[in-house]
Amino acid sequence: MEKIHLRKKFIRCGLIVASQLVIICGASALKTEKADAANKNLAISIANDYVNIRNKPSLQGKIKGRLYRGSAVTITKTYKNGWALIKSGSFRGYIKKEYLATGAEAQKLAKKYGVQYITVKKSVSSLNVREKSNKKAKVITQIASGESFYVKKCGKVWVRITIDGDIGYVAKDYVNLRVKYKRPVSITKILADEKKQQEAEKASSSTNSTAKNDTTTTDSDAAKGDTDKNKVTGSKIVKYAKKFLGCPYKYGGTSLTKGSDCSGFTQSIYKEFGYSIPRTSLEQSSYGTKVSSSSVQEGDLVFYKNGKKVGHVAIYIGDGEVIHSSNEKDGVKISKMNYRTPYCIRRIL
Repeated sequence: MEKIHLRKKFIRCGLIVASQLVIICGASALKTEKADAANKNLAISIANDYVNIRNKPSLQGKIKGRLYRGSAVTITKTYKNGWALIKSGSFRGYIKKEYLATGAEAQKLAKKYGVQYITVKKSVSSLNVREKSNKKAKVITQIASGESFYVKKCGKVWVRITIDGDIGYVAKDYVNLRVKYKRPVSITKILADEKKQQEAEKASSSTNSTAKNDTTTTDSDAAKGDTDKNKVTGSKIVKYAKKFLGCPYKYGGTSLTKGSDCSGFTQSIYKEFGYSIPRTSLEQSSYGTKVSSSSVQEGDLVFYKNGKKVGHVAIYIGDGEVIHSSNEKDGVKISKMNYRTPYCIRRIL
């Protein structure tokens, strides 16, 4: 049996995915979990880049948001002038129908643009992830309910998934199989994201400038730096790290805005505060002071094993959560600390 019941109760993470669909592995059809998905009203954007969503069925309508190519919505009403009223969750607006694929064409595009993923069933406290699709295969890690993991391939008994860029297999009986699409983006969010990106680039630029100045330090400068280090707190580390939420993942990367992997992210965050920590997660896992999970504090580094060796690192941000550069689809994101079994925790400050 692949599920392991632990005494500790995992807190379910609030993953928001509008109109989630259940995938029937090996089948050509998508089965809906909610009435407004995967039916005749499903529409997929076929715009070259994006189409504007307006507050009335006219080009004179105020722009409320954008629907990017491959994004999904539900059509609730159509008009003779060629417009359609669409919805996605609580979002409502109007789009010209010529930019939407519907019916059989939408179902076909759904397979192309839908991203398959799994979540562990609520009844399972911890689920083994194995090296191969066999119950006798080595367990490389364990995952908990509340987090989503992308599907590489779905079979009759086993599902091959990615965990922070690595591959593993889970028993299909203990997971929910779903698919999600890109959704409409409001103008408010677009503007907020642009501002956030500018702040992240400014913060990153400030870090690079500081690094250049540090190449010619005097003894007095060094002493000043040590004093500044004493003022660094875990909450400052966390606040800075959150500026880069949504920034891209890049294997081998260390740029907080252009792309970093998990250890490149943690190294670059600490570099901003004058700390030079090793480059890889394996090296970082023996740096600093080891602390227990019951003593974990903001800014601590949380490490995870892939099989026998450390393969991933995240920064603890409080309330049982971590921030990490996870994978190419999500980039820098926040997860529950126990979304997979932690191996060790190290304190740098």
